[in-house]
Amino acid sequence: MRNSVLRKISLLLCVMLILSVAGCSSNAPASASKSLYQAGTYTAIGNGRNGPIVVQVKFSNDAITDVRVVSHNETYHVGDIPIKTYPDLIVKNQSLAVDVVSGATISSTALLSAIRQCVKDAGGDPSKLNAPIPADVKAATDTTADVVVVGGGAAGMTAASTAASAGKKVILVEKLAFLGGTSAYSIESFGASETKVHKTLGVTATADDMYANYIKSYPKGIPQAFNVLAHKSGEAANWLWSIGAPLTVTNSTFSVTASREAGKMGQIITSALMDEVKKRGVDCRVNTRATELVMEGGAVAGVKVKGPAGEYTIRAKSVILATGGFAANNEMVAKYKPELKGYKNSCSVGATGDGQLMAEAVGAQLRDMDNIRVNFTYYTDGLRVYYMGSLPNTGAIFVNKDGKRFINDQAGYGAGMAVVAQGGTGWMIFDQSLIDSIQDVREYYNLGIFVSAPTIEELADKIGVDKKNLAATVERYVGFVKKGVDEDFKRTMLNMTFDEPPYYACKMTCHVQGTFGGIATDTNAQVLKKDGTVISGLYAAGECASVGTYGANPMLTNVVFGRIAGQNAAAYVK
Repeated sequence: MRNSVLRKISLLLCVMLILSVAGCSSNAPASASKSLYQAGTYTAIGNGRNGPIVVQVKFSNDAITDVRVVSHNETYHVGDIPIKTYPDLIVKNQSLAVDVVSGATISSTALLSAIRQCVKDAGGDPSKLNAPIPADVKAATDTTADVVVVGGGAAGMTAASTAASAGKKVILVEKLAFLGGTSAYSIESFGASETKVHKTLGVTATADDMYANYIKSYPKGIPQAFNVLAHKSGEAANWLWSIGAPLTVTNSTFSVTASREAGKMGQIITSALMDEVKKRGVDCRVNTRATELVMEGGAVAGVKVKGPAGEYTIRAKSVILATGGFAANNEMVAKYKPELKGYKNSCSVGATGDGQLMAEAVGAQLRDMDNIRVNFTYYTDGLRVYYMGSLPNTGAIFVNKDGKRFINDQAGYGAGMAVVAQGGTGWMIFDQSLIDSIQDVREYYNLGIFVSAPTIEELADKIGVDKKNLAATVERYVGFVKKGVDEDFKRTMLNMTFDEPPYYACKMTCHVQGTFGGIATDTNAQVLKKDGTVISGLYAAGECASVGTYGANPMLTNVVFGRIAGQNAAAYVK
């Protein structure tokens, strides 16, 4: 159904665009048979990550003269990288042999697919447009810096800009083609108290209250880490606001976020951080992977990297590891949680544990490595992954393959492993009321990914679950709604009365969302050896580090301890 919807959208866009350029390719000269192309402008559509990528390509008889992306919905600073870079490269080199952008594979291939179609429509042969495109890079040479930051997500960019603001020469290396990391995909609120927003609204909860809440919610965490996190949270949120991240909305006593109109929180924060590292003069080197820490006399002395021009060494007095988690490295995930072998992930493709492995190789302690977060609220078509948290958070219930509830439907990643134990999949069940009232759910509906039926029993038949079980499950749940108490799993939101047909189901699949164990650090972000002493000059922050917050609000942890790492790494440089 989803593909049908996309085909209809694509057809409509194609018709509109082709009409707008009607006749441009119908007046080819008589000698066109001797030319490479039939001159004119051609339109095609690629199936991007977030929808159609509409492309127009203009040809003379002998060359591609212009490539223009008319419209797209790809992620800012991620999927739009090939959209920004490919057109000029293709026209300049008359070649489609551009490198697929690591981390934006779907967007890259969709754009190229549309351009190839335009070449075919113009009478050309895309297979012949394969001349190598020369890389515009200088020869690799060793260099120096005061501080090297490895990893360009929120923690890395925060650390880099903080160290640079202290007057230090900072080089940041990122193995992907763009900055942002998993942080760019974050949709959680930014945990914080005593911010400008809270004070303006008269919220009286304090950092001490926030600390107490963390202690209660994460009993396996380290109190000293929660103390720092809570008491630095307001300062961190205000700082982000000051550099251009409008965290102007509070949706709870202990959090702030951006308004829906401003955009998704992760993209807003990482975009502001990109501007800040640029403003502070940080030397950002993308497509550059750190491979090994350089050690001298027991202290860090730099890092070896591999970039477009080859391998070289960056010597530095301090190094900050901010490489993210290892959720995208299933071999590593399965090592610490064997039951997750073979599971897909929903994080940045760059989260492969590079920092943890490099630190371990020089004697660093790794801890809490089995603290791996699994979320069951994802839909996938095998290529794209959609986070569907709005379904349970606005009323849908979750059932297993037998048509029975078995968890608190709103528990998110807190219930992920329970879903894994039952096969890793299940179904969200709901009625028309969610589509009518919730914008996010309408957007999901428009993707064509829901199964629908006029009755619960017919819905059960369509999705292959026991109809008696599903009917009984819904009936029992409606009883809980009427009572106002979920007697089975203590769910708090009880609003789905199942009295507005048709009924819908959406298949959910567990994905590894993040890992929150890693390089052991103290609250100064210093990396610890197995005996508890520090490795001089080496710091770590963000998802690659285990400071003791045990996965509590990752974005807040990234920024608070990213700032601490940057401050202390800069101070270490004499």
